[in-house]
Amino acid sequence: MKIFQTFEPSFTTWLEETYKELHRHPELGMNVQRTTCYVCSRAAEMGLTPEKLQGLDVGAVFVLEGTQPGPVLALRTDMDALPIDEAAPVEWHSLTKGVMHACGHDLNTTVMLGVMKKVIESDLASKMKGSLKFIFQPAEETLEGAKAMIEAGVLNNPDVDMILMSHGDPDMHVGEVGVFREFSHANSDEFFIEVHGKGGHGARPYQTQDLIVAGSRIVDALQTIVSRDIDGREAAVLSVCTFNAGSAPNILPSVAKLSGTVRTFKKDVQETVMRRMKEVCDSIATLFHIEVNLNYHIGAPSCPIADKAEDLIRSAAREVLGPENVKELKTRTGGEDFAFYAQLKPAGVMRLGITTPGEVRKGSTHSPTFQPDLRSLPVGVNVFLRLIEDFMTH
Repeated sequence: MKIFQTFEPSFTTWLEETYKELHRHPELGMNVQRTTCYVCSRAAEMGLTPEKLQGLDVGAVFVLEGTQPGPVLALRTDMDALPIDEAAPVEWHSLTKGVMHACGHDLNTTVMLGVMKKVIESDLASKMKGSLKFIFQPAEETLEGAKAMIEAGVLNNPDVDMILMSHGDPDMHVGEVGVFREFSHANSDEFFIEVHGKGGHGARPYQTQDLIVAGSRIVDALQTIVSRDIDGREAAVLSVCTFNAGSAPNILPSVAKLSGTVRTFKKDVQETVMRRMKEVCDSIATLFHIEVNLNYHIGAPSCPIADKAEDLIRSAAREVLGPENVKELKTRTGGEDFAFYAQLKPAGVMRLGITTPGEVRKGSTHSPTFQPDLRSLPVGVNVFLRLIEDFMTH
């Protein structure tokens, strides 16, 4: 593919070295101090200093001002890793036991640093109408980072008019890009249910309140919510993912704990699921004369896609890669805290192919064998450079 010859070899090497350094030193959640320092050191080599972030000592924001008035385009990337032991056979293996960049945030960060470097070196900034704001965000995996950055004023001074992001996608090959319409990600909620009752001997269940049966009834009833309470033309997922109760084969427990996830796209659907879950728990409590407590945690909201933002990505990717390599993707039921920005500003999401052409993926995201093809790095940089030029120089 000619895209691989777009940049000089020294820049491709710079991208790969940056990625490998980030990959070797993964950090979790809001504790990305080393990663933040590394990003700032790379930016300092370009002559940039970070903007002030009120109340935050992690994360970084850099602003490149054009020579003429115009819109403010923000490009956001995430920096945190996952609590996973790496099993990918790479020389740049994680040096932190139990922590790994298993979702590609190191790749996302490298792409954005590469975009920043090329905008400066190519003198694109001198031709821009408006400003570019680069947002390096902590804690996407824990859904804390975007909210913290917004509270710190990341969308202001200057005020952002549009915000974009990209993320590596192992279901697509290097040289392919995926785009969305309407939504890119779902509401990402969690629930925790505790069941309390009278335990006792398994041989005398009539003297107990059998929480195994009661908990099973809860699971069974919850599974009817999507199929019977949600309009078939809408989308929702409800999964019970843990059920913990009991400690011996002849003891009926006095406590059972269940947890799971709910994914929806529209607020009214989300509210229906929440209401019906509460009704199910209350009715089972009454039926079995037990106590059932539901704790429903609303996480990241669904991520709305603005046509004008996504079309900017779509058009640039087609110019760089060819229309046949730009894939129209269905909405993901995964969560992404980029949605907090997208609820406030016109937003677009790009999925960047990271699997070697002709091969199957080497581990999914959140897998210990996750391994992107590093030739995807210059592809991501090139698409972003084209969309910046298209949007900010005409």
